[in-house]
Amino acid sequence: MNEFEIFHLIYLIMISAISVIFIVHSILTRKKLTIKEATFNDYFREWLEHHDVKTPIEEIKGPLPPYLKSFFFAGKWYARLGINANKVSILGVIWGLWALECWFLGHTWIVLGVLFLILSGSTDSIDGVVAYLTDTETDLGAYYDAILDKFGDILWVLGPIYFIFTNSTAQATYSNFLLITITVIGLMGLLLAIIQEYCRARQQGLGLTETKPVIGERISRLGMFIIIYSCIGFSDLFTLLNPSPGFQNVNIWMHIYIIPICFIVLLIFSIISIIQLNRHAVKYLK
Repeated sequence: MNEFEIFHLIYLIMISAISVIFIVHSILTRKKLTIKEATFNDYFREWLEHHDVKTPIEEIKGPLPPYLKSFFFAGKWYARLGINANKVSILGVIWGLWALECWFLGHTWIVLGVLFLILSGSTDSIDGVVAYLTDTETDLGAYYDAILDKFGDILWVLGPIYFIFTNSTAQATYSNFLLITITVIGLMGLLLAIIQEYCRARQQGLGLTETKPVIGERISRLGMFIIIYSCIGFSDLFTLLNPSPGFQNVNIWMHIYIIPICFIVLLIFSIISIIQLNRHAVKYLK
């Protein structure tokens, strides 16, 4: 076994053990949670108020209402299973660990990584719904949620970075300088996303409790990573099922370009978001 195979084996054993411990602990400590009578509109109004959106819910169109509604009902399901908000947050990191494992396995396994990625990203909204429905919203819970979300973000970006350094197509296309440049762009996007969240947390610490959504919210980052995982995973799968020149050319294009394109978009989103948050601070902080 080479060094990576040893590392991969240790990593797989570790995340398997973490998953088993989490499941066993959740079963042994499971308690019936008291779920308050609340409709989606009740939750939506509170969400809008928290994000300083004055528009009545009846006038809000687009993907936001169905997006939040899906998480509202998922949160109800978790609450009925007796899984509290903190455990949902921890579960997000566990799903992220399995998403990274799919990159280590490579090829069509990355398709399964799309599912783990969506499960990991969805917990960021679901844990808040569970806390709302069970009246267990606490400052400590919000603190843990924010910290665990950042661990999830790190896991999401590690997979694509690992891919560009190990994929034969990317290796044959990019020089070492370009590989390092792509990695730096990805890590800078991650770092600025963390700074973006720090800006928001600092504003709230100074008394600015209502903050407007920005372009680089976590759902935007999740969307970019879903594009990366899906384009590479499904192009590998379709090329395996139909190895025609057309599919092979698409597969090569995805392997070479989709990661740097999405990394650049994520970096731009983070920069714009920091500017938006600072403009908000200038407007309301004295």
